[in-house]
Amino acid sequence: MKDLIGWRLLRWVYGGYFFVLGATSVLQLAGVLPDFDWHSVMSPASSAFFGALENTGFVVPLLIFVWTAAGLAMLFRRTAPLGVVLLAPVIVNIVLADTLLDDLWWWAALHAAPLVALAWHFRAAYRPLWNGSPPAAGA
Repeated sequence: MKDLIGWRLLRWVYGGYFFVLGATSVLQLAGVLPDFDWHSVMSPASSAFFGALENTGFVVPLLIFVWTAAGLAMLFRRTAPLGVVLLAPVIVNIVLADTLLDDLWWWAALHAAPLVALAWHFRAAYRPLWNGSPPAAGA
């Protein structure tokens, strides 16, 4: 069964956003694109939190990898459920940071609402995780 055009567009726009975000971040890390100073547009609390993530040395590259891989996965219907699963922890972090450290509830909702909608749309793909049975042949 194919996605209706609305679901397909949502998946493409949302996946494309994260794929482009990840790809441009890779190019910034490689020095091809100029680095953007995110700390200049963040609140002090968010800047300190993101600075701590940067100081680990592995969280930001891992985050960039997840953005890129999940965005790419979302561009294809077959792998979109994997993209939703990969992005879920990232979006939870975005929602918590934007609502608890900043007053950016609208930005949090802009990230969370499409993910929740896509998770609901692909809920049948997750059914085997909850009932312990393998998917039916041909599913």
